[in-house]
Amino acid sequence: MTAYSSDTAALEAAGKKEVLKREWNFWALLGMSACTLCTWEATSALFAGAYLNGGPASVVYGFIVSVFGTLAITTSMAEMASISPIAGAQYHWTAEHAPVRWRAIISYIQGWVTITGWVAGVASVCFLIATMIQGVAVLNYSGYDAKRWHATLMMIAAAGIAAIGTTIGKKLLPLWETLGGGLHVLFFFLVTIGILATSDKTDNHDVWGTLINGGGWPSDGVSFCLGFLTPAFALAGVDAVVHMSEEAYNAPLNVPRAMLWSVIINGTAGFLYILTVLYSITDADAVLNNATGFPIIGVFLQATNNQKAATAMMTAVIVVFTMNLFGCMASVSRLIWAFARDKGLPFSGFFSHITPHSKSPTNAVVAIFVSVSLLSLINIGSTTAFNALISLTTLGFYFSYAIPTLMFAIRRFSSSNPIRFGPWTLGRFGLTVNIIAIIFCIFLIIFLPFPPMLPVTSQNMNYASPVFVGVMVLAFLNYHIRARHRFTGPIKEINSETSSEDISEESVTPEKLPAETH
Repeated sequence: MTAYSSDTAALEAAGKKEVLKREWNFWALLGMSACTLCTWEATSALFAGAYLNGGPASVVYGFIVSVFGTLAITTSMAEMASISPIAGAQYHWTAEHAPVRWRAIISYIQGWVTITGWVAGVASVCFLIATMIQGVAVLNYSGYDAKRWHATLMMIAAAGIAAIGTTIGKKLLPLWETLGGGLHVLFFFLVTIGILATSDKTDNHDVWGTLINGGGWPSDGVSFCLGFLTPAFALAGVDAVVHMSEEAYNAPLNVPRAMLWSVIINGTAGFLYILTVLYSITDADAVLNNATGFPIIGVFLQATNNQKAATAMMTAVIVVFTMNLFGCMASVSRLIWAFARDKGLPFSGFFSHITPHSKSPTNAVVAIFVSVSLLSLINIGSTTAFNALISLTTLGFYFSYAIPTLMFAIRRFSSSNPIRFGPWTLGRFGLTVNIIAIIFCIFLIIFLPFPPMLPVTSQNMNYASPVFVGVMVLAFLNYHIRARHRFTGPIKEINSETSSEDISEESVTPEKLPAETH
């Protein structure tokens, strides 16, 4: 029985050749994963929706449930990542664990939905960066008129800078993401302590026992459930670091560990932060109706009673979001490259090209930049139309988590095709954790398409469901018309006698990898 003596051997067991350069150690992976989730920062940007639909109690209890649900998703995916540490991640795992007759079409649709959701996610990060900058401008310059085209130009600029950083600056990217993870933690302490030290405090009942049905729903239970959506968005993106697996040292161990620790860090920080914010809100109307368009700026102002302090706090959020964008761009480009490598995209040869000198999927990065730039133009005409596309982000994420986890759970019962586990495994708790993850994903997939309030209008309509269904229908039709003759699932580029059954924690260690792993 042979063992994996290197990351190359682990990749060969998944049928793929080593073509990317391994530059990411554990700390870089952890920094990227933590910074990409940026849970307390995302909560800053979007907490008002949950505050109005469900109220503080929904935000608090919803966050607790979301953290445990995300841990179930993360550990389920970490176990699959340890078996197959590969850039394709979800669609590859779906094909690996699904029944043979359904393997190609399920993984194909999965790949398209995951890519579309992630590209929309990159666009949403650019949008938040741009509009938060506008919010800070409004805070400091009362005469500034925040035009939509201003935001669009900043979106394109942000995407362009991230594209340059992930291609020309690729060698520095692991260091950049390590720094991003550090700033993510440092700014959490600075902002949270700043709010605690300066703010008046509301009472416990206002935080733990207040429900708000601001959406006009006939049931407070529905409103309460809709309050889960903010923490669900803030904790989405746990797969980002998996797409860097083919550039990571000791990937079967370091990638799962980075995923798990990033959720622990972000879940803890996010929960403490949201409690801090909720306790500091003594005048909800002033917070929700401030001129900047971001209630969190109203929180900072109310807590500190100082414009410069509020500006500094919001700048910290913007900085981490900007560093987050680099990781998102890198991650999605690897996903596009991997799917093209398996002939899942039109012009697959173009998108699967690796620039020789940098070992970077440059064409995939350019494709993301062009896509985000085109999406940002929609915002000039209508923010509602732009949000209709961006609404796909979170729904696409949780769909991409549910499908491979379901296939993985079903395969646990197979005696003819048993799972060969990697060095990171859940052991006898695996099936239970998979079931919890699937239930949590289904719950979110049901409620994510709900509109924020009744009655539904063209302005408040949640377009996640029709856009999501549209992407799936197009992927299904494209598969049957064109792709079924080309895409049969992940292509086995190399035959390896090494199997993941033979991985042990001792067989993939830094000592048995090249010296750079240290």
